[in-house]
Amino acid sequence: MDDAMSNAESNPLFLEYCCPRCKGPLASAVEKYTCTACAAHFPVVLGIPDFRVFSDPYLSIADDHRKGARIAERAAAGASFEELVRYYWSITPDEPPEMAERFTALAVAAAERGRDLLKAQPRVDAILRRSTPARVLDVGSRTGGLLLAAAERAPEVVGIDIAFRWLIVARKRLEGVGRPAQLVCCCAEFLPFKPGSFDVVVAENVLEHTARQQDLIEEAHRVLMPGGVFFATTWNRLAAAPEPHVRLWGVGWLPLAQRQRYVKWRKGVSYDHVRLLSVFQLRRMVRHTSFGCCAIKLPEFSEAQLASVSVGQRAVVNVYHRIKNWPVIRGLLLLVAPVFHVVCVRRSNMAADIVQPPPATERNSSSGR
Repeated sequence: MDDAMSNAESNPLFLEYCCPRCKGPLASAVEKYTCTACAAHFPVVLGIPDFRVFSDPYLSIADDHRKGARIAERAAAGASFEELVRYYWSITPDEPPEMAERFTALAVAAAERGRDLLKAQPRVDAILRRSTPARVLDVGSRTGGLLLAAAERAPEVVGIDIAFRWLIVARKRLEGVGRPAQLVCCCAEFLPFKPGSFDVVVAENVLEHTARQQDLIEEAHRVLMPGGVFFATTWNRLAAAPEPHVRLWGVGWLPLAQRQRYVKWRKGVSYDHVRLLSVFQLRRMVRHTSFGCCAIKLPEFSEAQLASVSVGQRAVVNVYHRIKNWPVIRGLLLLVAPVFHVVCVRRSNMAADIVQPPPATERNSSSGR
């Protein structure tokens, strides 16, 4: 593993890209990539390739590049990782100060949460413990906490985010501890990687931030090796707890239009792009994916994850830990638990994932009149 890590450090660009649109090969240059099949162009900005098919819902691509450049200037001037996160929120004035402070605290503690998360699921932990070096894709890296935790355990790690500006922050975190990772700006539904590129794909609280949730899961399936694992966490829409993004009770129980108006009235922020799922919606979604094996699990909460909760909430979590595996209670908790862990395994036989055409006799009988 040490030798593999050394190799990754000497060559951080270990994985070649493909076109996110047509999956064709790319010709590279210093400032851009060009698809040789569909002629699409993708720029390289501040050393990070931008393969987005559509923009972040909060900023245009041009505005995102400009904000990323401002953050990069502050990083180059010597700002620490935490100072950089605080600077980010200082130039994001539409976020209420109390929410910005909470998000900053969560960002600082994100690496410890990421370490606990990677150990939480035995299948993921087993891949990261094996002697053969693993390739890990972190979908929705944000400030790079889970990305750093993965880089500590795997020699070849890629972090992606649709928000270019957050990748600049994540790069500062990684540079501060000397951990390499390949950073890519792209859409999770249109990944610029070839089939079978990764052993593990992780997505911490990302599903609720995309309008094309099933497409995200299908792309994770496409880029996984046979036997590879997709591990996602996502907040429960019907949780018996405050909504995690805006800290309001009962938001998920309202119809979508009322949710958006209620959050705007109570917090003064947009809720247009958050799409939490219930266990019923999540089950239906994974049932219709290409994965041969998917499970929705109740998580354990680590001390790092509980760092920002109140004493009362911590007491509730302690009771939850004691009873969550009781057979009858488990079914009830899946309705109202705060968060789900989704674990999907790609079948070892890649050919089994290909939908075969029906036999000739079936084709003839179904098409003839």
